[in-house]
Amino acid sequence: MTTHYSYELWLKYVNNDLKETDRTLLEDHLYTCDHCLELYMNAVDEQEEMLPSIFDETTFMDGIMKGIAAERVEEAPNVQSKRAFYQSSIFHYAIAACVTLVLMNTGVFQTIIKHTETIQKAEFPQEKSSEGLVNKTFAWIDTWDGSKKEEGK
Repeated sequence: MTTHYSYELWLKYVNNDLKETDRTLLEDHLYTCDHCLELYMNAVDEQEEMLPSIFDETTFMDGIMKGIAAERVEEAPNVQSKRAFYQSSIFHYAIAACVTLVLMNTGVFQTIIKHTETIQKAEFPQEKSSEGLVNKTFAWIDTWDGSKKEEGK
C-alpha cells in the first residue's frame, strides 16, 4: 500500500522549505501517486494566489530585459572579442584547398580511381555469369510454356 504525504508537506515543497533528499523523495513519489499529485497541484494553486499580481506587464518585462542586458555588459570584458586568424572559417577553407591541390598534384586521386576501376573489373565477370543464368532460366521457361501450348491444341 502506498503512503500519501500531507498537504502541509506539499506546501513546504512548493515553498522550497525542504532538504534536497526530501525533495527528491517527494518528486519520485509524484510519478506514481495521483492523490499526492492532486495535493501538490492544490498547493501550487494556493501559492500562486499569494503572489503579487503584475499590473503593468510591459514595464515588468522591460525591467527584466534591462537586467539581462546589464548582466551581459558585465560579462563582456571577460570575453575576447577578436578571434585569432587560425580560428576563422576562411583559414580552414584555405587549408582544405591547399591540401586538395597537393593531393591532385601528387596523383593520389588518380591512384584511387585506378584502384576502384580494378575492383569494378573484378566484379564484372560475376555480373556476366548471373546474366547467363537469367537468360538460361528465361529460355527454359519459354520452352516449358511452348510445350504447354502444344498440349492444349
